[in-house]
Amino acid sequence: MPWLPRPCGASIRYSVKGSGVPLLLLAPGGMRSCLPNWASQPIDPWSSLPLDRFQLIAIDQRSAMPAVSPGASHASIERGDGWHTFRDDQLALLDHLGLARCHLLGSCIGPSFALRLLRDAPSRFGAAVLMQPIGLARHTSEPGHAWQGLNTAATSHWFGGWAKEMIRHSLATDEALQELHASMFGGRDFVFSVTREEVKQVQAPLLVLMGCDIYHPSEISREISRLAPHAELIEEWRNSGPSAVEAATKRIEEFLLHNHARSYCMNEL
Repeated sequence: MPWLPRPCGASIRYSVKGSGVPLLLLAPGGMRSCLPNWASQPIDPWSSLPLDRFQLIAIDQRSAMPAVSPGASHASIERGDGWHTFRDDQLALLDHLGLARCHLLGSCIGPSFALRLLRDAPSRFGAAVLMQPIGLARHTSEPGHAWQGLNTAATSHWFGGWAKEMIRHSLATDEALQELHASMFGGRDFVFSVTREEVKQVQAPLLVLMGCDIYHPSEISREISRLAPHAELIEEWRNSGPSAVEAATKRIEEFLLHNHARSYCMNEL
């Protein structure tokens, strides 16, 4: 797989396949967001979307640990890093590939990346699919044991394990990691990367596939759908059997192709 070198010394792994509608995939996995993580998802766009209709562009997060996923992107974490650091990597890849504009599909932390891109570079993106977004919320309809208050501990759990590995591999200091957590998650709520008011301003069509656990609270998906002016919500898919997953996969394809055709007619893509 090819690599995108960054001026700071980071090495960003990416992969491109297909020849149709350009679609940037923003992988699940929290701070370990990388291409191999798609394989364990209920919907894996890397393997399920037809390559004669889509040009799939997969990018690893710069700090996905080599020890966790051999050959994944790697970089040290520096003081001052935050959501903007990962945004710049994603935009740099599109520049490297010569893509002025594309669509977005993200899962888990991916929707937070996508919403940041839609906020900061709206002219570069058409539609976005947001699958089981992360965020801070109270328990509503999620199956199993109900958590009390906000799900703050869930974010600390997956960030903390990754941070320990970064320190063990001498890729970050404790101080830099504390600053990163404060910048990305501390004192923030909702989806972390943008505010509710900013989501109200998103003009891109959104297809939201609702999460249903403590890491991907249902209320976050519902709230994005209520706030964004052009959003569609799919509530039943992940735990509703193969037919529901198949229907959601088909809807993703239809949604992206429809909005690509619409953008093309408007000379946007």
